[in-house]
Amino acid sequence: MKKNFVVTVERIIPGGKGLGFFDRKAVFIPLAVPGEKVQVKRVVDRGSYMEAIQSDLLETSPQRNNPLCSYFGRCGGCDFQQIKYDKQLFSKRDILWDAMIHVSKIDFPREQIELIPSPPLFYRNRLKLKVLWERKKISWGFYFPSSHRLCSINHCWIAKNSLWSILPLLKNFLEDMPFKFRNLIEVEIFQGDKRDILVDLKVKPKTRNLDSLRRNLLNRSFGWNNQKISINLSRSQKQRLAVLGPGFVTKVVRGWKFKVSSGSFFQVNDYMLNTLSENVVNGTKGKQALDLFCGVGFFSIPLTEMFSEVLAVDNNPSAIEDFKSNIKQNNINNCHLFKMEVDTFLSLNRLRLKQIDLVLLDPPRSGLEKSTVKKICELKVPRIIYVSCDPSTLARDLAGLIQDGYFISELKILDLFPQSHHLETVVKLNRI
Repeated sequence: MKKNFVVTVERIIPGGKGLGFFDRKAVFIPLAVPGEKVQVKRVVDRGSYMEAIQSDLLETSPQRNNPLCSYFGRCGGCDFQQIKYDKQLFSKRDILWDAMIHVSKIDFPREQIELIPSPPLFYRNRLKLKVLWERKKISWGFYFPSSHRLCSINHCWIAKNSLWSILPLLKNFLEDMPFKFRNLIEVEIFQGDKRDILVDLKVKPKTRNLDSLRRNLLNRSFGWNNQKISINLSRSQKQRLAVLGPGFVTKVVRGWKFKVSSGSFFQVNDYMLNTLSENVVNGTKGKQALDLFCGVGFFSIPLTEMFSEVLAVDNNPSAIEDFKSNIKQNNINNCHLFKMEVDTFLSLNRLRLKQIDLVLLDPPRSGLEKSTVKKICELKVPRIIYVSCDPSTLARDLAGLIQDGYFISELKILDLFPQSHHLETVVKLNRI
């Protein structure tokens, strides 16, 4: 639909787009900066709002930044490089506040949301690159915004340089592989501490005989000196073969050692690992703590210093095995791991949970099931800490907790994802 009108960008909203209004109707504008005037030339009308798909900048905001990346605007990875870094934090505060107001009517004072910055570049320890074969050569990168077309890249300003140093070697190695490796669709590379590298090569789901491909990999020289390389070959999360190396990397956070295997979640911002752990765990103490969605033990293990007993729950097989190793290598003896769904655990262990002083929640982006919120509320624990990477599902879940008698005592944004609209939130709640 063609239009031609001028709007002022008021703020950034969940999803990372700028918000303006025309004829009392919301207009969403990509890659916008608060305070700018934009001439909208073409929109898609979604009924209750419009999306700008073609626009011209009429008046520039002093908050605007010249993006460093030559792929910006085409690569779907970053969408905040056009905003000066200190102003990105204020936009993320707007995003969180907007979600809390509109999703759950939680009117927490915007100025009381604490902002904790990160070094803005070269922070990512993990890259997941989509792969395209053209004339026996590999292109890889990220999808164009809102598409499945590949934007080929050869450098990324938010990834650790050590990741890019290994990629040309990996590219040459893969291009020398047999024809069957044209089924490769994704490469994930994860940087541990020191020289540890974990590579996961993902092929199309219908690819046959992974073991044959594995033998092809083993029969070729890698030529990667001074690197501790692990390589896995996978069709899916559950169909993975180890090819080379120990199959994991090690990350050290505040003196704790964490084994992290392919398939296990770990935070991507190396600069913020200590800060995140400190802001979540410090200041807590008691008899029992319950860590739901515990992963490899990122929070559970530090909690063992603050509590007599820590109960940890997760159902990811890879994370469970890493957790067991991490408990052992850190000489922990007051932490008990439960391999099951969180809802199942809460249903089956109600008697054991009567002395819980703290529930720590770090769920996936989808947040909590409604039944999980209900069961947590039934515990009547004095304190809850909720770690979230999605403002909308966080706001939804907080509404249920607040309705049951909890109030927010601290609300912090830790900028784990500079140059993008994504953010990490730490919420501390006390019971009235």
